[in-house]
Amino acid sequence: MKIEDLLNRYYDTFSENDKYIAGCVAKHPKDCIRLSIDEFAETYHVSKSALTRFAQKLKLPGYGELRSVIRLERMQEEGLEFSFKEEALQNYHKMIEYIRNTDYSSFFEKIYCSGRILIYASGYSQARVAKEFQRIFLPLHKKIYYMHGHDMAEAFENLVREEDLVILISLTGEAEHMVELAKRLRLKGIKTVSVTKMQMNPLSSVCGENLYIQALSLPERYGISYEITTPYFLLIELLFIRYQQFLKDE
Repeated sequence: MKIEDLLNRYYDTFSENDKYIAGCVAKHPKDCIRLSIDEFAETYHVSKSALTRFAQKLKLPGYGELRSVIRLERMQEEGLEFSFKEEALQNYHKMIEYIRNTDYSSFFEKIYCSGRILIYASGYSQARVAKEFQRIFLPLHKKIYYMHGHDMAEAFENLVREEDLVILISLTGEAEHMVELAKRLRLKGIKTVSVTKMQMNPLSSVCGENLYIQALSLPERYGISYEITTPYFLLIELLFIRYQQFLKDE
């Protein structure tokens, strides 16, 4: 059990001195791990007997067991953190290998023949990706524009011309307004490319070309919902490098 859960479970039984010790333990768990009972007592101005009684109120034999509970919790957290770092690194390596082994000649041909490149992003994070695409591909001397947000779909559609290449960026590829936009563009004969996570989705099934990323989310234990955006930027950077080779071979 986590030390925070123990403190909350028995908090109503604490004296004022216990509450002070609980605060010290909660705020400075590393000190509790590294300091002996004598050192902790001296550092936080409490007696050794008070520390022992506090541990016993948590149904632990003594201060040593309290340290063990906190140490085990920290080890588990560090192990999870290490696992996520490894997962992220493996994700990036897979992404790089996927791009290396994928034939993008059809996509590059569309870029080469397009009059303009118009990018529509489903949300703010995807808009950052669109902006980066515009920045990196700027040396091509092509006009590159981007828009994002549900309310801009109609304005974006009105901007598109027959000679344009349209890139649609969406994480899941399931946003209804994105799919409907792609369908309308297809009916008009517009060349479309989807950028989504690597799975079959409605948007990729409608677009003429599909680019994929290895999606990765921040684990729930971090307390926030966040999609890691690095795979998008890896894709853009490596596509630009591959495109330079395509131009050289033309």
